[in-house]
Amino acid sequence: MSNPYKRMIIPFRWVWLAATAMAFLVVLEDYAGYLINGYEYAYSWFAVPAKALSNYWIWAILAPLISWQARKIAGRKPGNRSAKNLTSMVLGLLIALAHRVLAVSLFDLVIYLKSGFYANLFHEKNQQLIGTGWVSSSIQYGIILFLFFAVLYYQQYLQKQKELSQAQMRALKMQLHPHFLFNTLHSVASLIDIEPKAAQKMLSQLGSLMRSTLDQDEKESASLEEEIAYIKNYLDIEYVRFQDRLTVKYQLDETALQAKVPYLILQPLVENAIKHGLQHMQEDGLLTLEVRLLDEEVRLVITDNGTASGQKQVGSGLGLKNVARRLEAVFGDDFILEANPVSSGGFRVLIEFPFIKTSA
Repeated sequence: MSNPYKRMIIPFRWVWLAATAMAFLVVLEDYAGYLINGYEYAYSWFAVPAKALSNYWIWAILAPLISWQARKIAGRKPGNRSAKNLTSMVLGLLIALAHRVLAVSLFDLVIYLKSGFYANLFHEKNQQLIGTGWVSSSIQYGIILFLFFAVLYYQQYLQKQKELSQAQMRALKMQLHPHFLFNTLHSVASLIDIEPKAAQKMLSQLGSLMRSTLDQDEKESASLEEEIAYIKNYLDIEYVRFQDRLTVKYQLDETALQAKVPYLILQPLVENAIKHGLQHMQEDGLLTLEVRLLDEEVRLVITDNGTASGQKQVGSGLGLKNVARRLEAVFGDDFILEANPVSSGGFRVLIEFPFIKTSA
């Protein structure tokens, strides 16, 4: 089994920014102590920042190595951990020692560039700084390693949540496809004896529609514009069956059509309207699809003038329950879904959700 922590998605420019910010805070703390204690000597605005930056910039340089170490430890399998943990501890101490040596050397180099005085790394004072600073560097190493662990586990958690969400969405789509296919094939069967040419045309259109659906099998979301185009293709199939008994009206806000929605969110709603409301009408069947953008909220309304009771359509199973679960997967609780009979006859489904523009 591969290491699930083999990658850490963290821009290392943020590591450099964090290192610089930490150095700045250290300088502020040091200067605050200088003011509080009222020292009479002049504060060194060169040496203190140079020392702080030397310390934390070296950590930024060593960050990829620490990141690698964190990934190795996090992905370690059970068994023989003691020896591997001991190796990791020794490596951590060596990294801390390397940090202290490099930080002291960089600070000496900065001082040399400013004053021309160069302190030998093996000078007694530098040896003392390295010896005592090794402990401080080891503590800092432990803190940085812990932060990398936190980033790794958080990214792994987000990845698991994403995979779970995608699995749920795929399961819901798997429910939609056979349901839609069964209903369409049932319509084809009813036309074979009385209108074979119409049945043949419907099968051809069904093949084209299913092909486009399968080509987008991994797709989790789409724009409303894409969904409307899909619905128009779907209704081309239903026109074969209904002939002149069905009229579809579209009232579309062009801006709202760029909104992000779950893929195939409209199809079960339109299918419900036809199956439970319009298919028994002998004439003047009307299906209205309205899309509006209202104060950063998209309002989607599907209305039919069919004869079915509201209770029957609400209880149709896959329809509204499936739509509600898929909306929740994308928008959380930030959506409205209402389904009610219309007083003048028919049924109305209203959906409102935040306008999130699809990426180009």
